[in-house]
Amino acid sequence: MKRAYKVKRTERQVKKVSILKGKAMRKAVLCAFLLGGTIYLTWSGIQDLQTTAQLRLNIQENKDQIADLENEMKDLEKTYQNLSNPDYARYFAMGRYHVTQDGEQVFIFPSADKQE
Repeated sequence: MKRAYKVKRTERQVKKVSILKGKAMRKAVLCAFLLGGTIYLTWSGIQDLQTTAQLRLNIQENKDQIADLENEMKDLEKTYQNLSNPDYARYFAMGRYHVTQDGEQVFIFPSADKQE
């Protein structure tokens, strides 16, 4: 038959055990805090990367729009310079608005682009 012996702990051993339990609790709280901080910083970094990618896309779209507007401006300047020439202005008015001088006739032929 086995006898069960009850081990009595001394006061010093009891304090040591309670101190160890306190250290484990502090470590768990510290780990949870660090894990939470890591998750927050990672999420914040991902948000920053998404914002940066969106801004780069917007910049590229704006650069393309600027290039298109510059080309349109060049075309308009060329048209403005051509319209300051009286012969071109007369030709332009006759072609687009069917303006004629007295005694002239205008014949409009169907274009191949417009199919009815």
